[in-house]
Amino acid sequence: MRYSTIFLLGFAFFLPSAATLADSTGAVRIFTVPGNAELSVDGERKGNSPATAEETFLINLAPGEHRISAAKQGFDPVERTVMVAAGTEQTIKLDLAPEIVMISIPGGCFMMGSPETEPERDPDEGPQHKVCIQPFELAKYETTFDDWDACVTDGACVRKPSDEGWGRGKRPIINVSWNDMQDFIRWINRISGPGYRLPFEAEWEYAARAGTTTSFSTGDCISTDQANYDGTFDYARCGAHTGVNLDKTVEVGSYAPNPWGLYDIHGNANELTQDCWNDGYDGAPNDGSAWLEGNCARRVVRGGSWRGYVGDTRSAYRCRSAPAFAHRSLGFRLAKTTIP
Repeated sequence: MRYSTIFLLGFAFFLPSAATLADSTGAVRIFTVPGNAELSVDGERKGNSPATAEETFLINLAPGEHRISAAKQGFDPVERTVMVAAGTEQTIKLDLAPEIVMISIPGGCFMMGSPETEPERDPDEGPQHKVCIQPFELAKYETTFDDWDACVTDGACVRKPSDEGWGRGKRPIINVSWNDMQDFIRWINRISGPGYRLPFEAEWEYAARAGTTTSFSTGDCISTDQANYDGTFDYARCGAHTGVNLDKTVEVGSYAPNPWGLYDIHGNANELTQDCWNDGYDGAPNDGSAWLEGNCARRVVRGGSWRGYVGDTRSAYRCRSAPAFAHRSLGFRLAKTTIP
């Protein structure tokens, strides 16, 4: 064992060298999402994590089990137990932000739009055309108030939208515009890694259909037991008229998912996509990419909402919204490019 020698008033003291200390402890690198969180080890405050995930908080700990925790105002605290061995180094992530659960959507081809025989079809849903989609990821749930409020707390999202008195938490975020959503997307890419974005319109319909060719992913009809829409109306006399109208959003995941595991694809909150508006599919891309030509002063909206007529929740139904327009029926879900 190597020692450093310090002479003081004629006495010699033998202290372990830096190399010896490194050999007898284990290094733990810590980063948090979001950054700048208070870090504690075994209940003792040690400092703040760096502001970004590109940097880590380095601490040397004695071998054994340690409790490492992170806390930040406006977020739920998180704690993790780690085992430290002498002479080793490990990096841990403490995630205070709400988890964005993504579903892997397989690549494939489908017929986008509605056939002319579909009840209550709008002309902008045609002509039907074959589109081939590359694999990508789509959020299991619509983005929630919990997700959005974390972005606001971290200083990345400016708008503090009203929940209309219905409650925040796991309800879908509403009263935000397409422009506001870009703040959230920049933030989630910064703290969780690149690739997050709004879904392209073709991706959205492909995932919503989940291999079906019917008006809804539930078949040629839908019920208020399956989705949150205004059930005081019917659709093609199929039985969608149940008389149930909640007149507000509900927590995401309150109904069964579609065949690919996506919740609230029909109803609850309208979902904005990346694409510019066009009055039909003549000239539309057939590779599943975003259509960024046409009327880009309007962006495509999909899925229908709690206040919507049942026909507006069809897989092929589409409407539009100005990028700066926010409304109590408008929300979104994230997509992510699959990185090979």
